Amino acid sequence: MNIICSVTYFDPYISGLSIYAKRLAEGLVNKNDEVTILTMQHDIRLPLDESKTYRIIRAVPLVKIHKGFLSFDWIVKSWQQVRLHDVLIVHLPQVEGWIPALFARLLGKRVISIYHCEVVLPNGLFNTIIQIILEIANTVTLLLSHVVVTYTKDYADHSRLLRLVKHKVVAIYPPIPTPKASKSLVLKYKKQIGKSDVVIGVAARIAHEKGIEYLLEAIPLLLSSRAKRGDPVGIASSKTSRNDRIKIVIAGPIDPVGEEAYKIKIMQLVKKYKKQVVFLGEIAQENMGSFYTCIDVLVVPSINSTEAFGLVQVEAMMMGVPVVASDLPGVRVPVQKTGMGIVVPIKNSLVLSQAIVGVIMNPSFYKKSVKEVTQIFSYKQFFMKFQQFLQANN
Repeated sequence: MNIICSVTYFDPYISGLSIYAKRLAEGLVNKNDEVTILTMQHDIRLPLDESKTYRIIRAVPLVKIHKGFLSFDWIVKSWQQVRLHDVLIVHLPQVEGWIPALFARLLGKRVISIYHCEVVLPNGLFNTIIQIILEIANTVTLLLSHVVVTYTKDYADHSRLLRLVKHKVVAIYPPIPTPKASKSLVLKYKKQIGKSDVVIGVAARIAHEKGIEYLLEAIPLLLSSRAKRGDPVGIASSKTSRNDRIKIVIAGPIDPVGEEAYKIKIMQLVKKYKKQVVFLGEIAQENMGSFYTCIDVLVVPSINSTEAFGLVQVEAMMMGVPVVASDLPGVRVPVQKTGMGIVVPIKNSLVLSQAIVGVIMNPSFYKKSVKEVTQIFSYKQFFMKFQQFLQANN
């Protein structure tokens, strides 16, 4: 089967959405499907036409607006490529996704939308206008789709846009292969982290929806000298003897698109706690297992519905690492399904610190076997189900 996938940002750009899109493309190729990725040339250094196990065609943007693009080339290439393929997969959110979706319906092709998340932009008139335009575009794409795939029923039940197409929505846990660790990389990362008794991990790009500031603001609570073993606040006296023995280690891009103002905010906080914060930078997906091996707990402090699941949670769990995650639709599901962690309210540094302490003080209680986690979030099962959508009649 010939499949065309429409996505705004694709590899080498790193986000949960682009990682999912890449895994899906690789998995479909392994099922003997022919796959083409239609994406934007978000970096002028990237080739317009690239062949791997799948083909990548990049459209040249005319104008960049926030994280989106306007592109006449996108319209031309959408028409050209949709005509040549049997099925269109659109990765949403995507302001330009309705264009190939419309062409596909006009040509009698099957359209599958994957609804990764809803975008919630910071306050401001410009951001409000951008969000309205994006939501209108996404709604049109959803209405043009034959089936809409999302990560969890929990997220679907709380999504404003998905309610409009509820009869089309199916929930499938995302494709997450079991990570692997390299001894040499583990040693490298541990050297970068430095001496520490407690390592708190964050696997995320610097973006406002990730809520990283709430974890940084929890540092004084984690360092509280009042802490005693079993005390819900502070781990300094029970697990550490010096302030620099607690480290928050952030793995992910530090200069993501459209997050300049948020980065300034985070870096101002980092200056206050520079002994406790380490940036490892962008880590290749195949090396993330080595990162998880270096941490005691993974924290996902996201604050809004732009975060719909958190692939990194399951990856960490597969490596035996417990998680503290925000109580958001979809995001809370991995912890609820596995019991490997604690779910906390959003934007609450005090409760976040208490949960981190609770997990660190009781590691065995929050750990499950890799087999249990992989059975719940089955990589093989994902592709078995997805193939059914590809082959179904319109």
